[in-house]
Order: sequence, then structure tokens, then C-alpha cells
Amino acid sequence: MDHEQQEDEAPRSRDARATRVALAFCGLLAVLWLSMGPGSPMSRAAAGGIGALSIITLAWIQLRRVGESSREAELLARRLVEENRELARLLHHHEEQHRSLEHYFETLMEHVPANIYFKDADSHFLKVNQSMAGKFGCGHPADMLGKTDHDFFEAEHADQALKDEREIMESGRGISDKIEHETFSGGRETWALTTKMPFRDREGKIIGTFGISSDVTELMITRNTLERERNMLRSLIDSFPDKIFVRDPGRHYLVVNKAMAEWVGAESPEEMLGKTPDDYYPETIARDGAREDLNLLASGKPVLNREWTIDRGKGGVRHMITTKVPLVDVDGRCWGIVGMDRDVTEQRRARAKLQQVQKQLQELMDNSPAVIYLKDRGGRYRMVNRGFEELFGLERDDVLGRRDDDFIADKEAAAEFREHDEKVLETGGPIQFDQRLFVDGEPRWYVSVKFPLRDVDGHVHSVAGISTDITDRKNAEDAMRQLNNDLQQANENLQRAHEQLIQAEKMESIGRLASGVAHEVKNPLAMIGMGLELLARRIPETDEQGREALERMKRGIERAKRIVKGLVDFSSARQLSLESADVNQVVTEALSLVEFQLRKAGIVLKEDLAEGLPEIEMDTTKIEQVLVNLMINAMQAMGDGGGSLTVRTYRTALGEMKRDEGARTAGHLRGGDPVIRIEIDDTGPGIPPEVEKKLFDPFFTTKPTGMGTGLGLSVSSKIIGLHHGTLELFNRDEGGARARITLKCPDAG
Repeated sequence: MDHEQQEDEAPRSRDARATRVALAFCGLLAVLWLSMGPGSPMSRAAAGGIGALSIITLAWIQLRRVGESSREAELLARRLVEENRELARLLHHHEEQHRSLEHYFETLMEHVPANIYFKDADSHFLKVNQSMAGKFGCGHPADMLGKTDHDFFEAEHADQALKDEREIMESGRGISDKIEHETFSGGRETWALTTKMPFRDREGKIIGTFGISSDVTELMITRNTLERERNMLRSLIDSFPDKIFVRDPGRHYLVVNKAMAEWVGAESPEEMLGKTPDDYYPETIARDGAREDLNLLASGKPVLNREWTIDRGKGGVRHMITTKVPLVDVDGRCWGIVGMDRDVTEQRRARAKLQQVQKQLQELMDNSPAVIYLKDRGGRYRMVNRGFEELFGLERDDVLGRRDDDFIADKEAAAEFREHDEKVLETGGPIQFDQRLFVDGEPRWYVSVKFPLRDVDGHVHSVAGISTDITDRKNAEDAMRQLNNDLQQANENLQRAHEQLIQAEKMESIGRLASGVAHEVKNPLAMIGMGLELLARRIPETDEQGREALERMKRGIERAKRIVKGLVDFSSARQLSLESADVNQVVTEALSLVEFQLRKAGIVLKEDLAEGLPEIEMDTTKIEQVLVNLMINAMQAMGDGGGSLTVRTYRTALGEMKRDEGARTAGHLRGGDPVIRIEIDDTGPGIPPEVEKKLFDPFFTTKPTGMGTGLGLSVSSKIIGLHHGTLELFNRDEGGARARITLKCPDAG
């Protein structure tokens, strides 16, 4: 029985030993896992738990094996419990570290201003920070997860980013500090500084990419702007004909333009970089320049427009002007010199020639008896001669640079001078005028010519003037003109008196002749009239031709009677039969007398009679006689071609009168008197100039024989004169002649 029992316990002992060994191995393995350190906190916690469980189980088995009374087992169990507590503490510590690291990472992702992202192998976003989400227009980083660059960028940029990420995953090499031009789907453009790296798992296998980028848009814009400005500045200095350079404190050239390189004989500006003026200039010039540079660097005071010369051999001596200023950094430290050399040889030569010409011109002006001056467009004097100084009693230096109103007391004269200047500037041509100036209180006359001066482009830049004293000539001309006027007036008075004597003698002869002719003609006309009356009673009523002939004969007799009556009236000194009458009515009655003749001659009659004219004192019969005579004259002047006859009346105020003092109207019509005018206009050829002065002479006529007696206008003028009026005949500007009768209104003074 014991032997069988021993045989049964042997396998159980072997199984228990194997169990204990397994538990011990698991506990040892867990301890080793914890001591090695790698792994996530969860795996480390699992390992700790397994180890603790194994040790506790092993201790329990051992306690059962040895019994609860075994001191060694108790100590071992306590030690194992302590180790388990230590393992639990370590596990808690590593969990805290893990949570801290996760907090640090999340804080970094949330607050770092750069864009941080992780992508899988297909370039889908796995994780992004808040900065990147904001840049891409997303409210939260989760909005970007699972998306690609094609969801945010235009195809060109998205394709290039995908290509770069695939190359990184294939090669295992990242891309550092790459500047990318990003174009978003909406057209927004930015610049980013990007670093991309492969994303590996714990075994080192590449499972995607991650990267960080910073927005450098403003930096790129600034860089591009600076680049453009640098290129523009380079183009600018290379286009300057002046020699421009920049040197360091050791006088080594840092920048030169093309003109500088060509000046010293270098093939290009780059050839001069790093060299000094000693390599290109004579020793004396280089030594003086070095001393000047040292003073500039020490004092900081610029060198402005220093003149110097250099002998260029066949090129001759050249005159140069140099300007240098120090270059300082943001801290105010001088780190170089910028300068410019300008060749002013031609300007110096031109200035010398100009000064010579100006000197000769000034000498020429000073020796001229005329007053000569030159002004700019603003009216400031630029040049005057000695005659100008003597005229105004001023020195040249007191005039140059000043305007007329600065030193001329007569402001009206100064304003007139300026007005002439502006006229020259406005028209661009010369003007000539006479002007009077008071010199030492005495008036002096000058003839002045002002003309523009132009530059090479034809633009007026100055006004020049020449004034010549013509006071003596003006006085002589005035005296000669006055003497001539006096002689002409005396001659006219003498001639007028002579003509009046002749006219008076003629009128006296005409009066005697008219009286005799009227007497001799009157009786035969009466006898002929009686005979015609007798014949009219004997001609049958049916003989129309005979009766028409008698009517013509009667009209001839009436015409002869009117001529005789005119001769009698002309020579008669009897008083007029004046009565108050309407002027328009008298004109209308006169028109009725000539209406048939006007219509027969094909003449159109136009009436323009003013309404409301006052009645005036007149001999209506004689005024009708005058009107009929004037209208018949106008009709005959127009001839057989027809035309138009215009008769108008109107009231007006008499202007200044020009008349003979001995005329009948001298004491009756005066300037300003209210008058009524009767005008008769025709469309005939007008009055020939050679007959204008003879129109009112008795027996003077331009009509063919039998057409007029030459007494009509003379009698008409006398009739109007008896009415204290005037009769005028003159040519109209538009053609034809006008007869004008002027009669005084009753309310005239």
C-alpha cells in the first residue's frame, strides 16, 4: 500500500514541480520585462499584473507545501508582496509619465503656431494641429482627418505634394526647409517653409509621413519686393551716366555701375569688385582720395561736390565732381562709403562760353541808348542794362530777382507792364505799344517792343523788352499834328465860307430866274388847259383813245404847273402854313400819290410805321411834296429792274450833331433832343461818291434830259429846313441809299 502510494505521489510531485517552475518563470519574465523599460504603459501594466499573480500563486503553493508554520515561507511571501507593491508603484509612475507626455504633445499640437500633421501611406491626414486646421479653413482638426491635399489645394500643388510624400516613403529620406508656393481651391495663394519626414512604427517600418510647415507669405512677399527693388536699383545705377561706387573701410570696391567700369577701363563691374582705387587711378589722386575717405569714416561728415581734375591723356583734362556719404548699419556703425563721380567737363566749357556770351551781351546792352530788360515767366527781372538803371534810378543788384511792383511806385503802371508780359506769354508773339512814364515827375513817352525768348524745344521761358525814348519825337509830332489840324480847319472854314457865298449868289440868281420863268410859263399853261377843256367837251364819250390822250396832256400840264409852283416856292420867302398833324398820316397820303407808279415799276413797298408817335407842327402839303419827291427819286434810281422801297417812322434821341454853325438848324436841333425820323430806303446802286456833295445844288441832276429839273432835292432841303429839321442822303452798308428826315418833337426843349 505504501509503495503504491509512493508511486501515485511521484507523478503529482513532478506536476507540482513543473507548475512551480512555470509560475517562477512567468514571474521572472514579468520582472525582466519591467526592468528592460520599453513598451507602452498598458503592456507594462499587463506584465506587472502577470508577474504579481505568478508570484502570489507560487507563494500560495509553497505555503501549502511547507505548511503555514514555516517561517521561511512567510518571509518569502512578504518579500513577494513588497515586490508586487513596488511593481504597482512603478506601473503607476510610468502611467503618469505617459499621461504627461500625451499632455505635452497635445499642448504642443494645439498651441504651436506652425502647422503639424501626420499622414498615412495614402497621404490621408491622420492627425493635424489647430494651427493647420485654421489655415485650411476648418473649425477643428477633426474636420481634416481622412482627407488629402486634393481636398484643399488646386491640382498642381496637390499632385506635387503627393509626389514628394511617395518619394519620402520609398527612399526613407525626408525633405528639409523646402519653400512651397501653395494655391488653395478658392484661389488664395500662400508660401510655406516645409519639412517632411517618414513616419515609422515601433519596428521601424514606414507607415506614412509627418511634417511641419510655417507660413512665410509675408517673408516671401518682402523678399520678392526686396529682390525687385534690388534689381530696379541695379538697373537704375547702371543706367546713370555718373560713376557710382560702394567701398568698404579698406577702400575695396563692393558695388560699381557700368559707367564706373567703363571710366576706369575695366571689362565689367564684376572685375572691379575687391579692388581699390590704387589699381585704377594715379598715385596722387588715389592718395588724396584715401585721406579724404579716412576723414569721412572718422567724422561721419559727407563730402559734397568736391571738384578735381584728371589728365586722361588723349582724352584731355577732365573736370570731375565727387560726392561721398558714409554707410551705417542699424546700430549707427559705419561699414562703408557710397560715392558718385560726375564728369562736368562739357558743362564747364559750356558755362565758360555762356559767361563770355553773357558778358558780350551785357556790354552790348549797356552801350545801347534804349532801355533793355529780360524777365522770367514769373515776371522777375533776370537782366537789365544801364539805361534801365538810369530810368528808375536803381542799381542792377536792386532790380534782379524782383518784380515790377516791388520797386515801381506807380502800381497801375506796374500792373500794365505785367499785363503786357502775360499777353506775350499767352500769344507767343511780339507786341509793340507806346507808353507814358513819369521820370523825375515829368512825363516821358516810350515806344516799347516785347517779345518771347524760347528754349531749344520751342517753349517760352522769358520775356525780353526794348523801350526807346520818343518824347521829343512825340512832342514834335503832336505840335505838327496840331498845326496841321489848325491849317485844315482854317482851310475848311475858308472853303465853307466861299461855298456859302457862291450858294447865296446862286440862290439869289435862281430866285430871280424862277420868278421870271414862272411868270412866263404860267399863262401859256393856263391857256393850254382851257383848250384841253374845250376839246374834252367835243370828243365823243365812245372815243376812249382820244380821251386817254387828253388825260395824258392834262397830267403833263399838271406836272408843268408843279414845276412852276416849285420854282415859285423855292424862290418865295413866304411863311409856312403850320398845323399839328400826324406824321404817319402824312406819310400814308404821300404813299397813295406814288402807289400806282411804284406798282407799275415792279417795286415792292414795305411800311414800318411806329405807333403812338406824337403830332408835330408842320406844313402837311410841303412835307408830302418832299416825301413824294424822295420816293420818286428812289424809284428812278432802282430803274426798270424793280426792287423794294421801305418807308419807316420812329422816335429817338438825337445824338451829337455835326453841322455848319451858319445852317438854319444851328439854333433849333441839339444833341439829346427827342426827334421823329422818316426814312426811305431803296435797293438801287447807291449814291456815287463824286456827286454826294452836289445833291442839294439847284439844277444839278444825274437823270437823263427830260427826266428831272434838278430842283427837287434843293427845294426839299429848303422845306425841311423851314421846319427846323434836317434832310440827309447817304449810302447804306447793305446796299442802296437812304433818305432821312429829322423833325423835332413838340416836347423837345
